Amino acid sequence: MEEKELRELLQQRLHLELMCFKDSTLQQGKEDIFKASYRIEIYVNLYEILLAYTENLQSGMIRELLGLSFGILDHLYQEWLDREDSFYAELREYACYELETIPKKADPYAGEEEKDGTEPDQAA
Repeated sequence: MEEKELRELLQQRLHLELMCFKDSTLQQGKEDIFKASYRIEIYVNLYEILLAYTENLQSGMIRELLGLSFGILDHLYQEWLDREDSFYAELREYACYELETIPKKADPYAGEEEKDGTEPDQAA
């Protein structure tokens, strides 16, 4: 089998994995689908990334991937869950910092009395 045909088979396999995942997800209730939103996003992104990346694979690697007895997308998703990505760390840092600044943004005069020892002027 030529490399082009192998590549097309791998792309078809990835597409089939995504469609099976989509079908099984859509069989669930609305709440379960909502709970799976992160998984759905990651599956779709992985599929798009891998589809483009298959162009870079050699026939030997394609054959190995085609011979796997488990789902490629699911495997990568499970591995991804074990990683702490920078997005979460950055979001945590941002949220914690902003949480402390919200009161100051809501009341621009908050903390004024600390600066000069007097209470801020208030209109009656």
